[in-house]
Amino acid sequence: MHTLTDDGTRLFLSRMGDRGSPPLILAHGTFSNQRSCAPLASHLAARGWQCWLFDWRGHGHSDKPRRSFDFETLARQDVPAVLRAVEENCGPLRPFWLGHSAGAVIAAMWLARQAPADARLAGLLMLGAQSTSRQRSWSMQQKIRLISWLLPLRRDIASHWMPLATEAESSRLLRQWCQWNLQGHMQGKDGFDYLAALDRQQLPVLALAAGGDDFISPPDGCQRMLESFGSPDKRYVLCSQAQGFVEDYSHERLLLSKNAKNEIWPLLENWLHQHLAQSEPASSPHQNSLLLTPASRVTALADSAGNGERQ
Repeated sequence: MHTLTDDGTRLFLSRMGDRGSPPLILAHGTFSNQRSCAPLASHLAARGWQCWLFDWRGHGHSDKPRRSFDFETLARQDVPAVLRAVEENCGPLRPFWLGHSAGAVIAAMWLARQAPADARLAGLLMLGAQSTSRQRSWSMQQKIRLISWLLPLRRDIASHWMPLATEAESSRLLRQWCQWNLQGHMQGKDGFDYLAALDRQQLPVLALAAGGDDFISPPDGCQRMLESFGSPDKRYVLCSQAQGFVEDYSHERLLLSKNAKNEIWPLLENWLHQHLAQSEPASSPHQNSLLLTPASRVTALADSAGNGERQ
């Protein structure tokens, strides 16, 4: 199916899982499309979640915009359009948002501009998401500076320039990421301070950082983004051998690898299950009673699939 953004861009969405189950939106990162999230979505759909995947503008089966776009375009246009489409299909159930890399950053940016009482998301799961790391080596920072200088030469950056990439990416978006990381803060074109504004948001947040990622999303940046939220329910997990994981995960393997399937995916599933009640709307007891069937189904499937997963 497709949904339309306020600026007239058609976005492609797909769904896995039963319509009556609690909704979960999965968002891909740069140089990618929704197929990167499909294996995880299939895993969670089999355990009682209604998983919604979408392609950003310019990616997958979504429209290719005439103009280059940046993070703020995605946060102000694509995120609310996808959220509206899911809400229209899921009734009173509030969706969770699970994003890999920039797929989580755009959700956080959207949240930063919302009123605290506008609780349309039940929770946020961020995998390798950051844009202000301050602990890279000098050579890595110089690499970002060089990339930032070269990006204006092209409208889009072809996928062959990025290992494991499947899509071209907007140079304007990538330059914004470079500038934020070089400056150490996320400031919008209008001067808006995204990280400072996140302090107003109270929704539950889980942040996973890849122990072996020293360039795209170093752990310090992931932790800083998590700590920006005002929520009392937020958890940071460093996925490294020193913390008991089987490997120091890379940026890509944190989402899609055999080891991630065995120990990262169950961690995400457990967190979602623990926060299942957040999907219920803050409304009358009669409306809440309608949610017993989806919640009970997740509980039953989670129990049947339990195999000593990491808590």
